[in-house]
Amino acid sequence: MKLLIVWLHLLAVVVWIGGLMYQAHVLLPAARRGASGAFAEAAGRARPVAWTAIALVVLTGFYNVTQLGPLGRVMETGSGLLLAGKFTLVIVLVALAAQRDFTQVPRLRRALGDGADPAPALSAIAWLDRVTLVLALVVIYLGLAISRV
Repeated sequence: MKLLIVWLHLLAVVVWIGGLMYQAHVLLPAARRGASGAFAEAAGRARPVAWTAIALVVLTGFYNVTQLGPLGRVMETGSGLLLAGKFTLVIVLVALAAQRDFTQVPRLRRALGDGADPAPALSAIAWLDRVTLVLALVVIYLGLAISRV
C-alpha cells in the first residue's frame, strides 16, 4: 500500500507540474504570437485534470507524512524542518495555481470575449507559471532530501 501511495503522489506531481510546464513552454509562447484563444481553451480543459492532481498530491502527501513515524523522531532526524519547508511551499504553490486558474485565465477569457488586449493576462499567467515551476523544483528537492534523511 505504501508503494502505491508514493507512486500516486509522484504521478500526480508529474501530471500537475508536467502539464503546467507544457502550457508555459509550448502553449503560452504560441498564445503570445496570436493563439490566445487556443491557450485559454486548453487552460480551461486542463483545469479539472490539474486540480485533481493537486488534490492527490496533497492527500497522498499527508498520508506519506503519517508514515514517517512519531513526530519526535522525525524532528530528531532533521526531516521536520525540511518537511515544514515543503509543506509551506506546497501551500504557496496551491495559492499560485488558484490565482492562475481562477483569476488570470478567466481574465484572459474576458479580454478575448471583449476584444481587449490579452497581453496583461498572458503576462500574469507567464509570471505565475515561472514562479510555480521554480518553487516546484525546490519542493521536489525537499521531498528527495526528506526521503534520504
